[in-house]
Amino acid sequence: MAKVPQRSAATLPDDGLPITRRLSVVADRFEEGLRPRVGKLLQAAKEATRQLAEVDLVRFEADAEEGTHSLAVWEEVAPVMGQTVESVNRLIAVANDVFPAPDQPDALDNLDEAFGPSGGNPLPEVEVVEPQEQGIARTVFAVCGVLRQDVARLGERLRNPTVVADPWNLIADLLEFRGRLRAGIGEMIFDVAARVDELTRADIVPGYAEDLVQAVLVRQAATNLAFLFRGHAKRIGQSADDRIAAALQDALRDVHAFTRTRALHALRTHDKRIFLEARAQMHKLGRDKAPPAREIRHAAENLARFLESLSVINRRENLRLHDREQLAAAGRAVESARQRVAQPSRARIALTEAVRAAAALYGRDAQLDAYLRAQRHFPADWLADPELPAEIERFAGLLGAVSPP
Repeated sequence: MAKVPQRSAATLPDDGLPITRRLSVVADRFEEGLRPRVGKLLQAAKEATRQLAEVDLVRFEADAEEGTHSLAVWEEVAPVMGQTVESVNRLIAVANDVFPAPDQPDALDNLDEAFGPSGGNPLPEVEVVEPQEQGIARTVFAVCGVLRQDVARLGERLRNPTVVADPWNLIADLLEFRGRLRAGIGEMIFDVAARVDELTRADIVPGYAEDLVQAVLVRQAATNLAFLFRGHAKRIGQSADDRIAAALQDALRDVHAFTRTRALHALRTHDKRIFLEARAQMHKLGRDKAPPAREIRHAAENLARFLESLSVINRRENLRLHDREQLAAAGRAVESARQRVAQPSRARIALTEAVRAAAALYGRDAQLDAYLRAQRHFPADWLADPELPAEIERFAGLLGAVSPP
């Protein structure tokens, strides 16, 4: 059986790492009758999350001229598939043992409903205080129902000849499925923990912090490449036919730089496929002795549009939660700068803190992105004292124009 390539051990908390200790502390805060059952559930959920860590099924040779790649074959995908189903079934068995299903209607169809008020049922007109055991059992029942349905759907997809015949489709389905399972199990852990402690998801959900760092990295790198490549596409479009090959080579240098980053590995499989195929086409055009100018312009424009479309990453729930916190932190720092405007040195420190907080939002708003790019050359910390009041208001206006995450 082929070895399953796992993500780095940093995302796989063992019994000596803080997140596992936090899970134990959370379990200990429940009443005596619930304590061992919650502990067993959280341990099983943590183990399932560990087993569902991301796997690398697309191999790169980033230092090659074209950044070539290959896909995992069925001998590698099959054990990952088996491990995925086993992990889910093992968690469901433990969950059903410690928190048997309550008397409720059929399982819900998706995780949004599972974590909605009253497990997707209409809210009662009179608020009812729900016992902890009943609330946990309801959440566990809802999540396990969705996990079962996802396993069944994956089985249906794997019986579809068009999916199995295309390695890209097969890998995309598998990795998307595993990511959805991790997210659902993580929300169950957070839902249980939030009943007895004020914690963030990064504090208590295994792998959440690492997934968030990866999402921020993808957004920042993709935003940089989209900005650079839009300029390349414009220059290629305006170049004379005898100079277009040189413009194409300039564009490919930035494409290659992106290829060497961790962001390429972290792209969703569907996006990775589009990028790799577009890059291969452009490299082929670049090697031709007499490349057709119209095809080069068309390929560059298509890649530019695709890179801009990657802004949909902002819809990811972990980024939405992260951005809400960062936007609030930047807003508080700006208000602090306003209050200290009569003390330039202190106002400058506060404005610098606001910009630093907003830097984590790079890729969410085009106007804020432009400001942050300018900060790389002339940071707010360099501003002369008389310039501070206007700059504070300018930055406050940019933050106010950012759409709420």
